[in-house]
Amino acid sequence: MAKMDEIMEVLTQEISGFNNSIGKLEELSEKFNDLKIQTDTSSLEFLLKGFLRTQKESIATYERKMEEVLRKIGKSRWTPKWEVALLYIFLSINTIAFGYFGYYFINYDLKMQDAVSKARQEGLGRASGYFEDHEIIYKDFKRWAKRQDSVPNRK
Repeated sequence: MAKMDEIMEVLTQEISGFNNSIGKLEELSEKFNDLKIQTDTSSLEFLLKGFLRTQKESIATYERKMEEVLRKIGKSRWTPKWEVALLYIFLSINTIAFGYFGYYFINYDLKMQDAVSKARQEGLGRASGYFEDHEIIYKDFKRWAKRQDSVPNRK
């Protein structure tokens, strides 16, 4: 914002200088209109040369100032460099954190599935000795397990 204020201040100074030049031109124009035409044009040529020299100087000054303003505008940035670097760091940390948490929760779910299947196998291993001794109970258990697996979703 400070650069924009500086640019606006320079533009304001240039505009006021330009207005002053126009005022001088009007004053010279009025003097020129008040002049009586003489057969000798040397004084008129002298005044015209002075006016043209002043005009060239004011135009050169105006162009120099405009080039300076355009150079400053070209160098100005919308955001400072440190702010852009901070944004990149923040985005990198967020990406790393979300990647880690995604990986962690996927592995957590897989670990839980492994633990459940291991517990089932272990439970069935202990129960297999009991089922070998009692075949009727094993048949009833199989029917019960089938019904549990085929229960429709109750909403």
